[in-house]
Amino acid sequence: MTWFYFVVLGPVFAVLLALAWWLIWGRKRQLSGGGVGAFTVAAGLLLSGGNVVLLLLGTGLFPLQLPPEYWVWFQDYRFTAPLLLGIVGMVLLAFPVQGRSGRGVADLTPRTPLSFARGWWFVAPALLLALILSVTVTAGAASQPDPSTGRYTMYFVELGSERGMGSSIYGWYNSVPCLILIGVLIIVASVDLVLVARPTLAPNREHDVHIRRVRTGNVLAIGTSALLTHLGFILSSLAGTVSITSSFPTSEGSVTFWTTFAGLQPVLIGASAVAAALGLALCVAVVLSAIPSRRWAPARATTR
Repeated sequence: MTWFYFVVLGPVFAVLLALAWWLIWGRKRQLSGGGVGAFTVAAGLLLSGGNVVLLLLGTGLFPLQLPPEYWVWFQDYRFTAPLLLGIVGMVLLAFPVQGRSGRGVADLTPRTPLSFARGWWFVAPALLLALILSVTVTAGAASQPDPSTGRYTMYFVELGSERGMGSSIYGWYNSVPCLILIGVLIIVASVDLVLVARPTLAPNREHDVHIRRVRTGNVLAIGTSALLTHLGFILSSLAGTVSITSSFPTSEGSVTFWTTFAGLQPVLIGASAVAAALGLALCVAVVLSAIPSRRWAPARATTR
């Protein structure tokens, strides 16, 4: 039920959160339109729309009728889809690629991919990476082969007397491709930061530095959004894993068994919803950053 309320109210909350950010801080760090703004809007809308579709599919509330084969595909690839969207979004943010030009401002300070970023921008993605890796290794170590397919997607609990209960889990079959995609995501983000930092500074140095700082922030925002949405699907899957129960008849009546960590289900569901909402809010914030700013509009001389 929590996921249902999130699907209905989550996008609204995400948009309101992004608008609040824009009204308080965002208007001071806007792009100036043009090609950079167009590609930024495309990247933000791609991830925003894609994440909403993924959430609707994950909750079974997608309004269109899809063939049963698609749902099987979605169960296998729902974890990789947010990362793929993030990679495509970062590729869009790399455009337009600006080459070196002789008509720039000389800058004796060495410029690196981190020259236009603030240190605390990397805290959230670094923590997310550490959390995702921890959860991945823990769930993967607990996974066991599915007897019917041999894939590491099952979690079994032995109950004694040749009895047990099992459920699906975010095992190695799902997590290994995701780890590879996370590596690709990091590489693409690094390339983006290099492409933003390397060209010669424009004659209006202050404006150029501002635009590069916003573009750098957007790259990190898209990457963080992809990691948050990916983590949301992992936590949602684990919430289903910890909630498994099984009942067996005995001479004293039916006995119900559950996992020792079943109490974590509400926490995992809530954390999953929060991660997905924050991921969507970051995508909307990237779109809002492409609204042309008047702060850098050239002054016009008036004659009398």
